[in-house]
Amino acid sequence: SGYTCTPRTHACGTMSVTFHALPPSANSACTRCVLKCAGIEHEEVNAYGQTRTPEYIAKFITNLAPAIEHDGACVSETNAIARYLCAAFPTQAGKFYPGDAKNQAKIDMIAEYTGISVYNLVAKAMYPDVGFPGAAGDVSAMDELKASVSESQSAAAKELLTLLNDKYVNGWLKDSTYLGSNEPTIADFRFGPVLLFARVAVKLPTRIEKYLQDLEENVPGYKEATDGPRGFVADKVKA
Repeated sequence: SGYTCTPRTHACGTMSVTFHALPPSANSACTRCVLKCAGIEHEEVNAYGQTRTPEYIAKFITNLAPAIEHDGACVSETNAIARYLCAAFPTQAGKFYPGDAKNQAKIDMIAEYTGISVYNLVAKAMYPDVGFPGAAGDVSAMDELKASVSESQSAAAKELLTLLNDKYVNGWLKDSTYLGSNEPTIADFRFGPVLLFARVAVKLPTRIEKYLQDLEENVPGYKEATDGPRGFVADKVKA
């Protein structure tokens, strides 16, 4: 079904989390943030070269990473994983998805906006610079448009910077340390790692850099969880 898995247990009998990840991936780092910042015991498995195998697709019909297996459930899609972990481990991770339906909807709104509007621009703006393939229909994926790739990247980077300023600096970060809150949530774990890739395309606004510093210095587990993408783009960051 692409959702039901065979549960795995540790020697102590507790259900373990198997985390399928791509080490340099910003998206995989988003899931790793939830796991490490919440202190959830897990085994990380390198999914590189595995996501299109019949065995993987039988568990995850999306054939994407990150993905997790836990207690018979197979879950992919970054935000779905984060919400699942908060529900399955409420004592450890529930604090990252707090409040009533209204507050959780705000968290979801920010996380979804990051994953759709922001990440798509990040990918268009910097994937060609790091050798990642473009999606179907992207200028960088079409041989007949190769001469326009740089122009396409510049247009995406310009719009990305506009969104970062308009929606985040002057919106969700205007009056709080983190996104719409003075405590980190899964929305921050969705946004923070993506900014490491965004640095390849644009010089981040000062407020955004301060936000990243706060995450790295004040949220235990966050910096370690994002080491993969940070190291991957270290020599490609915009000065």
